[in-house]
Amino acid sequence: MKKLFGVLLSVVLLSSLVIPAAATGNDKSRHQALQDLVNEDDKKARILWYDLSANIQNLNTPEKVKNIVEKTARANIDTIILDVKNYTGFVGYLSEIAPHMSTSEIPKYDEFPEGYDLLTEVIKEAHKHDIQVHANVNVFSEGNNDYKDGPAFENPQWQTTFYMASRIAEAANGETFDITGVNTTRGSNQLVMYTSSKYDVSPANQWGTEVQITDGVVTEVVDRTYGAPAVEVPENGVVLSGHGEARTWLNENVQVGDQLDYSASKTELVPATEYPSFSTFTNPIREDVQNYELSIIDEIISNYDVDGIVLDRARYSNINADFSDLSRERFEAYIGETVENWPEDIFRVEFTEEGQERIPGPHYQKWIEWRAGNIQNFFKKAEQLVHEKDSSLFFSTYVGAWYPLYYSEGVNWASKTHQPDYDWASPDYGKTGYAEVLDFLMTGNYFRDVTREEAIASGNPDWYSVEGSADIAFDVVNEATFVYGSLYLNQYQGDPEQFRKGLRSVMERSHGIMLFDLVYFEQFGWWDIIEEEFAEESKPPHQIPGLLKMVRDDK
Repeated sequence: MKKLFGVLLSVVLLSSLVIPAAATGNDKSRHQALQDLVNEDDKKARILWYDLSANIQNLNTPEKVKNIVEKTARANIDTIILDVKNYTGFVGYLSEIAPHMSTSEIPKYDEFPEGYDLLTEVIKEAHKHDIQVHANVNVFSEGNNDYKDGPAFENPQWQTTFYMASRIAEAANGETFDITGVNTTRGSNQLVMYTSSKYDVSPANQWGTEVQITDGVVTEVVDRTYGAPAVEVPENGVVLSGHGEARTWLNENVQVGDQLDYSASKTELVPATEYPSFSTFTNPIREDVQNYELSIIDEIISNYDVDGIVLDRARYSNINADFSDLSRERFEAYIGETVENWPEDIFRVEFTEEGQERIPGPHYQKWIEWRAGNIQNFFKKAEQLVHEKDSSLFFSTYVGAWYPLYYSEGVNWASKTHQPDYDWASPDYGKTGYAEVLDFLMTGNYFRDVTREEAIASGNPDWYSVEGSADIAFDVVNEATFVYGSLYLNQYQGDPEQFRKGLRSVMERSHGIMLFDLVYFEQFGWWDIIEEEFAEESKPPHQIPGLLKMVRDDK
């Protein structure tokens, strides 16, 4: 009876949306239908993400799962995205391929019970409420660098090779330490530099030592671990801030009155385990890596009653990856010539007083194009696997909504009909778009500023806003698939009305919304907000057969 009701509801909803009879064969009709769909308030997706590691304490027993899913149902959420394989490569289901969360050495993962099958528990409870469950798989990240744990450490040949440029801090005694970033977040065991062009005082947390350098001379050394305030950034100098190993180096080698030089620099190619990032990324063009990731997707859809598969981190780590011998070989074959100066003919790095600048080389645009094409090819393989196995399953992905910058991750999530007009885009870059492969696309409109005016007032481009990034996403996808804008709740902590404003902005400009993440609804007590905002009934577009067929026919 429940299934019959669902079919009837789909028919009613579809009949209320005007779709030309020839829509599935008429590109113009599809564009118009998906444009008009934005204004259909009763046809909006309402998706809630359950992050695996962040929600261990919320989901590590069947009783807790039942409680959380009941809250989700009361909020009229139609789809749960359950993170079943996170960035560490550990999984929250019973796998014969990937390691279980309970076997990890990462602190707090031991709170995930041995033999616990979270995916089964969520599916069981969600389906009682007619909520769909889509399993999220973090694809090309396979470990945690801070704790040296995950499949990438068991298979070091998988690791991506990074092109790393860094300044070198040299103390008066001749000891050196690499400066891994300028005006950026300080990570574990990192030494970073802060300049007066961006900061008046160091923005780093207290868990480190900070050194003030004025005109090349150390004027202050403060170990903030014991509660000391942040160090002021001098106008004619910098602050070096070190955590862990870098903190120890500063404490042992630097004193007030010393000369400290930070003008030298170096470039090197290093494996992921030596790169300053918490995620341990793999090389996405390796066949063994791809086969491993596809086997996990196959295992999930073969053994669990999931309603869909979501890909996350299905990308390169950043612009500095991957510069392995394999990537060089494949790229040279792609362009049909030898890269004489590797990697400088892709790009080189110049250091300035304010940081570092990337200078494109003669092959830069083709390199950007090639990487995006690699990711497009993987998406085609994954989609084919999912839909050949079961055409009723949904296939989607999450990406950052900052499209003008997202090329650095080697991803073109736009429609293949969209040709971007940026200096990094080659004439053929548009062909690497993968929106057509997706049943829907979730774009992370992760900005605290909601309106364009707010972004400008904050000193940013107008698209550094929920509103601006949502408009860009809709434009570049070009009605190739459904676009669901997404919000990161932690950005609105302490300001529920700004969150509500952002939610409404996404719903006005997209085909639906994804909310990240469950843990913040629990922490902030904001369930009542979405219960109010989602009080009226709605049907997600991807669950309306006629609309879905229209999207899938556009591959």
